[in-house]
This record gives sequence, C-alpha cells and structure tokens, in this order.
Amino acid sequence: MKKLTNNAPFFLKEGDPLSALFTAASEGIVIINRKGIIIGVNPMAEKTFGYGQNELIDQPIETLVPDSLKKTHVSFRNSSFEQPKMRTKGDGKEFQAQKKDGSTFIVEISISPLEIEGEHYYTAFVNDITKRKIAEKEVIEQRQLLEYYADYAPAAIAMLDLELKYLVASARWKKTILDSRQDLSDVIGHSITEDYYFKEDWKNIFQNVLLGQKTGIQLDHIQKFNGDTVCIEWEAHPWYNNDREISGIIIFAEDVTTRIENENKVQQYLQELISKNRELEDFAYVSSHDLQEPLRKIRAFGDRLQKKEKENLSDKGKDYIDRMLSSAERMQQLISDLLRFSRISSKAKPFGEIDLNKILEDVLSDLEISITDSNAEINLPDLPTIKGDETQLRQLFQNLISNAIKFKQDDLDPVVKITFKEDENQPNFIYISVEDNGIGFDQKYSDRIFQIFQRLEGRKYNGSGIGLAICKKIAQRHGGDITAESVINKGTVFTISMQTNIENGTY
Repeated sequence: MKKLTNNAPFFLKEGDPLSALFTAASEGIVIINRKGIIIGVNPMAEKTFGYGQNELIDQPIETLVPDSLKKTHVSFRNSSFEQPKMRTKGDGKEFQAQKKDGSTFIVEISISPLEIEGEHYYTAFVNDITKRKIAEKEVIEQRQLLEYYADYAPAAIAMLDLELKYLVASARWKKTILDSRQDLSDVIGHSITEDYYFKEDWKNIFQNVLLGQKTGIQLDHIQKFNGDTVCIEWEAHPWYNNDREISGIIIFAEDVTTRIENENKVQQYLQELISKNRELEDFAYVSSHDLQEPLRKIRAFGDRLQKKEKENLSDKGKDYIDRMLSSAERMQQLISDLLRFSRISSKAKPFGEIDLNKILEDVLSDLEISITDSNAEINLPDLPTIKGDETQLRQLFQNLISNAIKFKQDDLDPVVKITFKEDENQPNFIYISVEDNGIGFDQKYSDRIFQIFQRLEGRKYNGSGIGLAICKKIAQRHGGDITAESVINKGTVFTISMQTNIENGTY
C-alpha cells in the first residue's frame, strides 16, 4: 500500500479534491481497516492527539484509547465490523481518548463505514470537546451552587428570564408563594404572569426592572392557592450575564404576615399606653392639685391652734400639734413635687433654642444663698446651645447641683465639677457630667435612685425622693438618659446624655 505524504488513505489520490478536503478539514479524521490499523489520519487528528506526521500510520486504533479501555475497545471494534453502521455527530457519543504523552481527554466521535474494492473500513470524525465539557461542568456547578444558596438564603428567591419565565425557584419560594403540593421542577420554564398570585401592576414594575431599575421594598397582600392571604415584602433586581447585559430578574421575598400583625398590635398597644399614660398624668395632676386646698386648711388651722391654743394644751397635745404640722408640711412638699413630675409631660413646653450657659447662670443665681452658706465651689465648662425646654432644663440642673450641695460630707466643703463632651460617633449627641465630693452611695442602688419616692438616706435630709425621677424624665424627653456612678464617702458623678437637635421631645 502506498503511503501518501499527506497521510491520506490509498483511495484518495494526490491531486484529488477529496484529498485536499481531507487534509484541510477542521476536525480530526482517522481511517482504519478491518484489523483496526490506522491507514489514514489528517493533520487535525495528529494535532488533536499530539502526534507528528506519519507517526500514527500503521498503528492500531487502540493507540488512541486509554490503557484501561484498550481491551474493551478491541471487542467493540470487532463487533462493529460484523454489523457496520453509521453513527452521526450529535448522537451524544462521548469517549475518553489518550494523547501521545499519556494524558486523557474527552472527544466526540461520529463514524461512517466504507466498503472499497470489497474491503471494509471505518472513518472516524473526532472533535476534542474537553473545553466544552469543562464549561458545561462549570455551568452545572454554578447552577447547583446558585440553587443551594437560593434554598438556604433567609429570603425566598426566584430568577426569571427576559420573558418572565422561571429559571430558578428556591424551596423557600415554594413555601412562601407557591402551592405546597406543587413540584418545583414543574415551575421552571413557566411564566410567573400566569400564576394565581400574580398582580397586574407587577407587569410595569418588572418592565422597569428589565430596563435596569430596582424596585425598592414592596409590600403586597397575595392570595395563595389554598385561599390563604399572606403579606409579602419583596424587591426585584435585574441580573446580568457575563457580557453585562440584562438577562432577567431576580426576586427576593419574605412572608411578613406575622410581623405586620405584631407591628399593628404593638402600635395599638402603644396608642393605648400613651392614652393611659396621659390619663394617669392628668389624674396625678388633678388629684395633686385638688389635694392642695384641704391640706392648706389643715396647715392653716394647725398654725392657729399652735399660736392661740398651744398654752391651753398638755405637753402631749403640743407634741401632737408639732407632729401634725410637720407631716402636713412633708405632705405638701410631696404633692408639690408630684405636680412637678406630672407636668414634665402634661404641661411641657415646645422646644426652642436654649443656651445652656444661660441656664446654669440662672440656676446658680437661684442657689446663691445655699452656695454661700455651704461655702460650695462650682466649676463650669463652656456649654453649647441646644434645642430643648428651658424650664425643664433649669429644673434638671437645679436638682443635681442642689443635691450635690445638700448631700455633702460633714468635714468637707462641697465641690461641684461640671464637664461636657461631644459624641464622635453621634454628632448630635452630647454628654454633661455633674460630679461632687459628697457622701455618695452604694453603686448597687444606681438604678433605684431614679425611681419615684426612693430615698437612700431616710429622713435625715429634706426632700420627697422625686427629684432624680424628674431629672431622668427630663433627660429622656430630650432624647437621652441619666446615669450615676458613686462610691460611698467619695462622691457621685451624674452623666446626662441629650440630643442637641431634637424637635419636639420624646416621652
């Protein structure tokens, strides 16, 4: 048999157009005889398998088969020659092949039997599909990964193509949106516009998304297949292919039925609480105000009795009068403080621009006598201007400074140091501290002292136990709070936090 320089089989003569086509073909061509010997191989096949010119001629076809499959291939090849038949490209026949260097790869092979001069041959057309298989594997893995993340994401997820047909639907999407009996595989390829829960106004929303817009958070009530109405919170985004072209829509949804119901309940309870709180404040104000008149009469008649009839009373009677007047005085102080406490909310003034330096100046003027009598030292910083209630802020600082003077140590003159700092993380937040060197208290009572009528020192010091509760309520109305740190016989530091730009105050 004559070998041609182009490795074409003997029946393709040099100069024959078919020989030129054989040589220039873009897919590998290998021709074998009945014994499985290669009698023709084109340049593309040599390149595909990594061989040089003429290296494959007269070699068994099993040279191109992985070692583990050689014996099986011999049997397959022999049976093929017994019953020759054509296998066209696209039949999905993929095989492992082996290159000259021993590495394996995946090829797609179509074969065609030939009969020339009474002899049988097979022509194999070979395509290296390794890159395609890798790409297909990556697509499958990416889809599996996408489905995994979709199933385990905290929201229900669906992906639609440009025609709004399902590409992916997560298990949570089925639970949240679809019929629980519906199989997800039946959903894929189905248009969302045909579903029972679809709303007509979604069409315009989806069209805008396909133009590159985002929906923002949407809230809709939808009716499920079983008749249940659920509230879903959802948003849709365009998704892009590798060429940065919009290829569809991805939807994130969440069943917020329970949350919305709870929020409505909380809002209802809040309104009821506000109403009850105002009723309670009004009751405290009216009750305290109405108690003033009989109490004044008790004190007035008690004073007359003490001045005009005291000499006619026994010593025990005189003691009773003194105790009655003392109790009436304390009662009047309690009622007065209770009125002040209730007025923080019920009689509050609108917020305005307040210079805190002016507030402290007025407070120190009011406390001038007690400051002088106690030889107190007051250290002041330069304070900012904020929005607030002038009367309440004056009351706040007057309570704290007067407490610092009142609760002094017997052997020390009171020193009150006021400091100020801003919050770097919250530009509209300030902290003002009022520090003293007084008697202090056990830190475990740091919350208790802000409760109404709570007194740690009994009746050793004058007061009703409402002052610090008033301070806390004022601080909270100004968007902040008040805390205390103290050590017995080492003094106390009260720290007030407030917002500087709050408009109308909070309760």
